[in-house]
Parts: sequence; C-alpha cells; structure tokens
Amino acid sequence: MNEISPVDDASVLRPNNLNAAGLYVLVDGVDFAVDTQAPKLVSLIRQLIAAKVNLIQLRDKTLNDRQLVHAGRLINELTRISETSFIMNDRADLAVAAGADGVHLGQEDLAVSDARLVLGHGKLIGVSTHSIAQARSAVASGADYIGVGPVFPSRTKSFDKHVGLELVHQVAAEIQLPAFAIGGIDHNNVAQVVAAGLRRVAAGAAVCNAESPGSAAERLICVLLSGRSVNEL
Repeated sequence: MNEISPVDDASVLRPNNLNAAGLYVLVDGVDFAVDTQAPKLVSLIRQLIAAKVNLIQLRDKTLNDRQLVHAGRLINELTRISETSFIMNDRADLAVAAGADGVHLGQEDLAVSDARLVLGHGKLIGVSTHSIAQARSAVASGADYIGVGPVFPSRTKSFDKHVGLELVHQVAAEIQLPAFAIGGIDHNNVAQVVAAGLRRVAAGAAVCNAESPGSAAERLICVLLSGRSVNEL
C-alpha cells in the first residue's frame, strides 16, 4: 500500500459541525491487521460515509501504534472530502499522525487541556462520561462533546456497571454540550434513548456487524431524526 501522508489542517475540508451530528459509529481495523489494503475496512467506511454518518471513531485494541496510524490514515483519506469527521480513540499523538479530526478520551486518558496542546485548536476533543459529575467536569475542561454511558450492555466492550437511561435524562436536562449516548445501542432500544432526551448516539456492533452497515446506519439516523421506533417507520 502506498503510504498516505498526514493531512495539514489547512487541507481538511470536513466541517466539524457537531450541532448537526446524530450518529457516531465506532469501527475497528476489520481486516487491516492481515491486509494493509483493507478492502473490508474501505468498504465499511465508504458505506458509512454514503449513509451520512456524522463521526467515525477508530477504536481497536488489537492493533499496535504503527498499525493504528496507517489504518487511521486510510480512514482519513476516505473521509477527508466528505462531511464525516474521523476521530481517533484515546491517543492524541496518533490522532495527529493519522490526520484525524480529533480524539476521544476516556476518564484515565490525557486531560482535555493536555490533549489540546498535542492537537492544537480546531480539532475535536470528546470525553467519555459515566456520571453527571463527570459530564459537568468535561464541560468545564473545554471538551467539544461527551459520550454518555454505558447505557445498555454492550456486545463490543464489557463494563462493571451500566448507567442506564437515568444519566441520559440528567445530561439531556442539564448539559448543553453535544452528548452521544453510548453502550449497547441498537435498533431495538435507540427510541428509548430519544425518549430520554438525547438525539445523538454512538453505535458499534449494531452497525458494523450488520449485513448492510450502510442500511443499518440509515435506519438509526431515521429514528434519531423522527423520534419513532424502527417498527413505526
């Protein structure tokens, strides 16, 4: 594979407009570890772009740093002329190397202020929050958006505790920052999240493991926009 160079800030065409964001999809490297041409990953990203997914995050604990950067550059090359933003999980340094639009931080990762020093201004920084206190702290720290959860049991990540819809209610009532509910969200329960007050969600397996990821993403977006369950559409 011809190496894709990091992208300078001035050449990024994507509008980092979180106000319009609805669906945030988390992807892994799919076939990148065994094939750097990664036809399955390329197909997945193209489907998500076509479905108007707002943000794509690369999150893969099986890839090493070098693989994550190369996979990230591949995603960046595909999304850079679209309206889909590309986010790197956890690592601000890898986000810069891959030319990502931003980074998503966990509670034990870099502080937002430190990540901003690495990324510079004009990049997105998201923070995972598991309580209303953490959501308030993320706002005060200057985060651009937050993840709220885990709301339901997840097929891709295990948690000791699930915050349920109660935290979704609290965040929707108090926090003005764009907030994405996350954790086990799929077509069967996304309407519950909307009813609880959030019309932004992050999903992984419900989209990426579907027979048609693009169609699965479109169905979730329809629920987010309409507020009706999949069965009512």
